Amino acid sequence: MTAPKKSDGKISILEIAAFAAPAAPLLALGLPTIMFLPQYFIRDLGIEAGAAIFALARLLDVFIDPAIGSLQDRTVSKWGRRRFWLAVSCPLLMFFVWWAFHGLTSSSGMIAATIVVLALFSAFASMMIAHLGWAGELVPTYHGRTRVLGIVQIVSLVGQVGVLALAAYVQTRPGATEADVIEAMGWFLLIGLPITTAIALFVVPERQTPPQTHLSVIASLRAVWRNTFARRVLLVDLLFGFAQGIAGTLFVFYFQYILGFENTSNLLLFIYFVAGLIGVPLWMWIGRRWGKHRGLQGAFVYTAVTTLMIVIMPAGNFPLVAVGMAIAGLAQGGGILLTRALMADVVDADELETGARRSGLYFGLMLTTSKIAIIAGPLTLVVLQLIGFDAGLGGQNSDAILFALGALFIGGPALFALLAAALLQNYPLDEARQAELHAAIVARQAANNENTLGPVTK
Repeated sequence: MTAPKKSDGKISILEIAAFAAPAAPLLALGLPTIMFLPQYFIRDLGIEAGAAIFALARLLDVFIDPAIGSLQDRTVSKWGRRRFWLAVSCPLLMFFVWWAFHGLTSSSGMIAATIVVLALFSAFASMMIAHLGWAGELVPTYHGRTRVLGIVQIVSLVGQVGVLALAAYVQTRPGATEADVIEAMGWFLLIGLPITTAIALFVVPERQTPPQTHLSVIASLRAVWRNTFARRVLLVDLLFGFAQGIAGTLFVFYFQYILGFENTSNLLLFIYFVAGLIGVPLWMWIGRRWGKHRGLQGAFVYTAVTTLMIVIMPAGNFPLVAVGMAIAGLAQGGGILLTRALMADVVDADELETGARRSGLYFGLMLTTSKIAIIAGPLTLVVLQLIGFDAGLGGQNSDAILFALGALFIGGPALFALLAAALLQNYPLDEARQAELHAAIVARQAANNENTLGPVTK
């Protein structure tokens, strides 16, 4: 596993595209684990605790993801830290994708299913953290990181749109079952993962990492807590995740039961994701023009406004609602892109304090906040059930209950998006401050090379 070596930190658009390629199957895997696999485990495999298994996996990820990130940061390899873990994680992830999507049967039992899901989530986290950590280190400049992560986000959305389109196609075939959909998505991942990972590994070089200061777990967490930029970005990511978790969980209920799109709600979701794909270059430009944190504020405010506009969408009028979903979806990719780009800059502040480049730990923590935030979705379902909502009744639930459904679906995401936007007001880590941090890091590394200053690897 070799790649051309560079020392100037420059990277071409083709290299960025090659680097971003694994994001397509990686992010495509995220949709089935939320929208398809839990139901498949319960309905088709007869594993009644299917939802609990996935909830347990996400709970354990809170501890596993930062540990994986910290381990990757401490890795020393002639192939590079991130490339090594990307190469190791890919076959592991493929193995457990096969088991989750193809290998388990109705006779497998709960223990086997639990082991497969836990291993699947751990392998996914390992590969995802390696890729995001590498993305944050690929280019050291403020806008360069936005460019890299913007292309990664575009490719991610291509993967998500692709797996949704595949699921929709399989569902239209005569006699197709949900098990057929799961199997098709599994093959999508099993074919895409090795091809895209190989492209990234053999085309893209990894920047050389100077000797690192190794901190204990406790010392690492203390450094994270002292990093005020990190606390702020992680909280923003958590609030944004709450908004996405609520919207994702209640989307089908609202559009089927209140707006009456029982057979076309998935098509509306598809339109939303396609719009998100189209909107990413716009948010890249906004981030470059006005700064990443201001661009992110704009994305959150836009999300809140377009979410509130769902109230006036006419029931049963597919063309108008489709246009509304396309407008709303334009910000879908911008929030994720710019939050990750901010975190890549946050790592600079940590490196200046600790002497170690710990992208793995920070992106592992970001992955953790995203998974914690998903809990908001099931919690809203619990609230609805407590007030009497019955999914089996659909649109026949009482007007008061359907009003509560709409209030949660629209009001919850809008509120959390506005809170996230407010938290970014006067965010100090802008382009000028990042340039100062980078210059200080480069100066210290140069001094270290002359053995006159800087941290010593223990």
